[in-house]
Amino acid sequence: LLGGRVAEELVFTDISTGAQNDLLRATDIARSMVTEYGMSDRLGLVTYIREQQAIFLPTGAPPPPAEYSEETAQVIDAEVSRIVAETQGRVRKILGEKRQELEAVAGALLEKESITGEELRELLGQRESLDSGSPNQ
Repeated sequence: LLGGRVAEELVFTDISTGAQNDLLRATDIARSMVTEYGMSDRLGLVTYIREQQAIFLPTGAPPPPAEYSEETAQVIDAEVSRIVAETQGRVRKILGEKRQELEAVAGALLEKESITGEELRELLGQRESLDSGSPNQ
């Protein structure tokens, strides 16, 4: 989800609003990792989200208050930020190492606006390795 945003930073040294939805989704996933799935070393194997009522059956009542302290909310926010930042760093490293491939795919997309999976594999030079049955490509 952060690939488009990081690619903009690498290529244009600037960012646009184009990756906003991807950034929102990445943040939501990181928040779920921390608050629902117990995937934070700092907070441990605890869930901080109770099952929510169906959105199609509104009661008109405000949502229930959080069942954790302000300090815990600050740790949650810090963990979400850390996960997104670490992910951005990994994506930046990968795209930096694969800059030539990034440029090739971007050029193809500028010409055609969309490409197939097969065209992508050809651009990345993976056709032979995929045809030979290598599962790691």
